[in-house]
Amino acid sequence: MAEKNRILKRYLSNNNRYQMDDPDCGRAYLLNAVLFSMSVLCIVFAVLNIIKTDYPPFIIFHTVIMSLSIITIIFFHKTDNMKLTSLFSVILATFLMASFIYLVKNNHFGLFWFAVYPPFVYFILGRKKGRIATLSFGISVLAYIIFSHRNWEPAVFDYISIVNISGASICLTLLIVFYEKSKRQAEESLVTKNNQLHIMSITDRLTGLYNRHKLDETLYELMQKSRNCEKQFSIIIADIDQFKSVNDTYGHLTGDKVLIDISKIISSRVRQSDVAGRWGGEEFLIICPDTDYAGITDISKKIEADISGYKFESVEGITLSFGIATCCKGETIDSLLQRADISMYECKQSHKKTF
Repeated sequence: MAEKNRILKRYLSNNNRYQMDDPDCGRAYLLNAVLFSMSVLCIVFAVLNIIKTDYPPFIIFHTVIMSLSIITIIFFHKTDNMKLTSLFSVILATFLMASFIYLVKNNHFGLFWFAVYPPFVYFILGRKKGRIATLSFGISVLAYIIFSHRNWEPAVFDYISIVNISGASICLTLLIVFYEKSKRQAEESLVTKNNQLHIMSITDRLTGLYNRHKLDETLYELMQKSRNCEKQFSIIIADIDQFKSVNDTYGHLTGDKVLIDISKIISSRVRQSDVAGRWGGEEFLIICPDTDYAGITDISKKIEADISGYKFESVEGITLSFGIATCCKGETIDSLLQRADISMYECKQSHKKTF
């Protein structure tokens, strides 16, 4: 079963060249499915006509449609030309429908097949071209019926009628199901891409931590939720000591690697409820909800210990200066950050060194 599904998927997706995130994937699947179905149906109808009527025009007609369908499939799989394949398929479907209605007239309830035409054309050509094609062909069929129905004999309901009604109903149902499935996949793809864009908009590209925008947003939300800091939270500002000397001595690529390594250490130490990000340049900001001064001090000491025990590539003696501050009632974001900055610069004075 798995092997059959794999083969079917390869056929429908042109040997996996049309993936689910491709905007033309749904059209490719439908084109391949419809062209294959037309080929099979033409074989079935040709056999039925041989058994029932042995009428050469019917047999020749179905054989020609089957051959053209197969040729279109081969063309599509060799070229991946969606535009021409869509055009060929609609022309083929129109020719098939027109010839079928002309030959069958009202016999065997063959007019039921017209119900399949509009949804197929709309899906393949799009709303504007699909509307034009459907109206043009629909008016032509209606005109043909109006001018010729007086010469038609009453339709006889037989097993071929059952095949026509059942086949048209099944195809129409499958088209509706396929349309809904494609619509759902498009919506899911849109949601996924929007989520990816959102993640990109709040993530620092180099370090993978949150960026300044996300940190500002989190600070504002916490300040609002805490009702002017009645619910306590704390922050850590961490700055790499003498980072300019690292870049000047070892180069910016090495400096970037240091930033990435430190970001990984910070990520491994913060709690799930904490928000850690790159505040700017060589500065990092860690926001810790429901954390008092003792808790924030413990977190900063653990990060400092991890940094001192980490072996950086090509660089030795990397240290961080930490500034911590716990939000007090009546405080603003600016005053909280200012207190953390002052604490960090006081710490930095004890870390002065030259690489």
